[in-house]
Amino acid sequence: MPEPPRMIPLYVARVADLRVGTLVGVTCRNCGHVAEIASAVLRERLPPYSFVKQLGPQFRCQSCGVKGADVDARRALGHYG
Repeated sequence: MPEPPRMIPLYVARVADLRVGTLVGVTCRNCGHVAEIASAVLRERLPPYSFVKQLGPQFRCQSCGVKGADVDARRALGHYG
């Protein structure tokens, strides 16, 4: 029987740990605009050693144009099954 995929703690998660086929939620800190980005896109465009918790300041909102966001990658890291 195959071993279930392990859950990565949020404080040590890197871009390389994001599961392909999942979405990462990004919420603008200024206006609250919510976007979902495919984890495969993040894995292609960002260095694999980047910490997920430090990605927020890199995102720019498509609605208001302000940089800075809250990143919710719990599902993409194996939380919630």
